[in-house]
Amino acid sequence: MASVVTQSAGSEQVVAVAPGQTVQAQVNVSVQGWLGGAPGVNTVLVGGSTDTHLGLWIDVPQSQVAARAPIDLALVVDCSGSMMAENRLDHAKMAATSMLETLRDGDIVSIYAFSDAVYEYAAPTVVSRETRGALVQAISRMETMGGTNLYAGLQAGEARAMSAPPSHAVRRVIVISDGMANIGPSSPEELGALAARGTDSNVQVSAIGVGLQYDERTLGALAMRSAGRLYHLEQPSQMAQILRTEFDRLSQTAATDAYVELTPAPGAELVGVESAQFERRPDGKLRVPLGALFSGQHRELLVRTRVHAAREGSMSVATARLVYRDPSGSRAERAQNVALEVRASNDRSQTQAVAAQDARVGAMVASYEAAQSQLRAVEMLNRGQAAQAAQEFERVERQLQQAQVAAASAPESVRANIVRQAQGVSRSRARAVEAVARPASSRAAALGANADAFGALGY
Repeated sequence: MASVVTQSAGSEQVVAVAPGQTVQAQVNVSVQGWLGGAPGVNTVLVGGSTDTHLGLWIDVPQSQVAARAPIDLALVVDCSGSMMAENRLDHAKMAATSMLETLRDGDIVSIYAFSDAVYEYAAPTVVSRETRGALVQAISRMETMGGTNLYAGLQAGEARAMSAPPSHAVRRVIVISDGMANIGPSSPEELGALAARGTDSNVQVSAIGVGLQYDERTLGALAMRSAGRLYHLEQPSQMAQILRTEFDRLSQTAATDAYVELTPAPGAELVGVESAQFERRPDGKLRVPLGALFSGQHRELLVRTRVHAAREGSMSVATARLVYRDPSGSRAERAQNVALEVRASNDRSQTQAVAAQDARVGAMVASYEAAQSQLRAVEMLNRGQAAQAAQEFERVERQLQQAQVAAASAPESVRANIVRQAQGVSRSRARAVEAVARPASSRAAALGANADAFGALGY
């Protein structure tokens, strides 16, 4: 009779395993503090190569942040000519003014507009009773003109946020745009790479797309490459609420300078991370920047992994380490670790019997694959292929229904995420069906579906 040490919610349990007895996938789940993780499969074959995922999740406790950390905020507003439509710039100015009123004395704000070039309306300014009026006046002076030099605007805002003093560890660039970049470097890859530069300085980018003409691929790249957020607004009047939501999250920052570092064990290879910016270290470790984490936030990471088992028995695959700083005055560094293991067996029949996916990791894989399918359907809508997009959304709905059944033993929060994603896909399918009869609605359907997909990916 063999035994396996299991970990769950910080506790250990020894489970007896008789010869030929299957081992449930959840025995390899590991949890410590905010960080949890599990391998996608429980058992691998000795002498073979097994491709799987490691699932990691971060659950920040839902609690009131006692002392809100000072914020450094760079506001970057598209002032190209198209912002005149539907009074978009007026709505942006009103929303920005409202946000200024909620900032605390001691926060730092810089304000930029971009069209053909970038214009500084306010250099980094410490918010106080004396400076609030001047900042509001700076916003009121914005006016529309010219093209869309998004690169220059983002570069200016990011540079200011990166130079924030150590006391202001919460650093955010908020970009508001209604169009496609057409001056300077303009591809999603170039603009995404620019956004990624700020991660070493804990700068994240939140991108707000207004109307139906902005480039969702570019704004998505800004959010994804900087671990930020993406918002889609069909109505400019929604802008104030979105900025309020974003600021509420910043105000509830529970950790800054956060990242996950993964160390592979002998016999394991970390291939990459799905839909997340990561850095491959010379020693084979992977580092995934997370930036600031807010109270109640849930983040998931899927790590593509290849396992080569040399002998039978328990086998370490990787160690994951969550590192972050306390945003309070102490700025103390905290760390949590989880070890991820599988069992290696020479018995091919036993390996096949017990290699079922861990329920939680299986749900994460299903959600990720569904989001990728959603993004493919978005491309179909943008090409005018509404009927094909509707079929793709219908297929994804079925896929997520199957995932709900497979996730029956997963935590309630995991099942709820799958349900929410399925509801978003259902909305997108209905919009795609409408676009078959009314092609002019295809663009709105595409942007709504894109926002749902990015939400499922955690952005």
